[in-house]
Amino acid sequence: MTNELHRNLTKWQQGLFKPFRYKIIHGGRGSGKSWAVADALISMSLYKKHLVLCGREFQNSIKDSVHSLLQQRIEAMGLGDYFEITRDEINCNYSGSRFIFKGLRHNVDSIKSMAGITHLWIEEADTLSAESWRVIEPTIREPMSEIWCTFNPKNKTDILYKTFIENELPKDSYVVKVNYEDNPHFPEVLKDQMERLKLKDHGMYRHVWLGECLEHSDAQIFKGYWLESEFEEPQGMHKYFGLDFGFSQDPTAGIRCFVDKNILYITHEAVKKGLEIDETAKFIEKRLPDLKRHTIYADNARPETISMIKRQGYSIKAVEKGKGTIEDGIEYIKSFDKIIINPRCPETVREFTLYSYKVDERSGDITNTIVDANNHCIDALRYALERSMKNKSIDYSKLMSPDKFASGLYK
Repeated sequence: MTNELHRNLTKWQQGLFKPFRYKIIHGGRGSGKSWAVADALISMSLYKKHLVLCGREFQNSIKDSVHSLLQQRIEAMGLGDYFEITRDEINCNYSGSRFIFKGLRHNVDSIKSMAGITHLWIEEADTLSAESWRVIEPTIREPMSEIWCTFNPKNKTDILYKTFIENELPKDSYVVKVNYEDNPHFPEVLKDQMERLKLKDHGMYRHVWLGECLEHSDAQIFKGYWLESEFEEPQGMHKYFGLDFGFSQDPTAGIRCFVDKNILYITHEAVKKGLEIDETAKFIEKRLPDLKRHTIYADNARPETISMIKRQGYSIKAVEKGKGTIEDGIEYIKSFDKIIINPRCPETVREFTLYSYKVDERSGDITNTIVDANNHCIDALRYALERSMKNKSIDYSKLMSPDKFASGLYK
């Protein structure tokens, strides 16, 4: 079976069997990249002892991993007799190879102490944080060890996009983009879905099926309203500060911004998951200049945290929340002539790229329902601007379209 696999390899798959420190496979849906990687790792593990760590940024259970995919491919390749598949691991009885599965963000310490990892496969690597990459990369340190990443890039500021696609490649890298047209087994049933999306939302089609960053979809709430750019901050500007508290896997997010000539400038962000309540104030103060000289406007869902921050000597007030406040806040942000985000705010840039309206799965129509995701910095921004919004009466029906903004027609 494995000899047949090697005979049927496409040109890009042949690179998976050559020695490279980094193997970066990116592209759109239907490309078969995850299946190809699974087949390659299974084949390699059969003939030589390997310890393969299959990870992703967050893994709440084994169901979130590639465990089931590997099991399916082992059975499809006729190799079931050579592998023992348990609930948490896959072991090769023939060579002694092992496949183990972990979430990277919360298991860094255990991975550091794990000896003998020969391969790290990061699936859905577009969600990988810069911090996780910085910590996890040097832990894969066996001689000739390799790091494999499969993903559909979302944002040009993501760490793997910047490292392997946008900039000059690190040495010893195999980077390949694969899409549905590169998959000889692309299922016919997916072609109709692809064509419908192509007609409904060409930007989303290019992201989902062509593996391009999500930049021009009509579903994006702030499409055409913002740009990422360096800027000088004039002296004496009044600064606005907002704070959105994290819950469970959601990060705490702080924002610093100012307004000049009806242009909204986002200058700094402070974002961290798992931030302890008593550490919140000091954390954001280090990352948001001038914080102690201004009032922070914060999510009113955590009165105990607001009280603690106030006792630590900070001026902080809870915002009023209710029906329609999210929509009103979004429209107020859109009312500025421009929104300029400093490149030192990568999470804010990511959210402005991904914050979207829900797309109906059957029809492909864009609804007016806001997806509750990729919005922590944006929520903090809404809170920061709440008092300003209440003091300014806006006729939202007269707002200019994002197309005019993109064409440079704002004065």
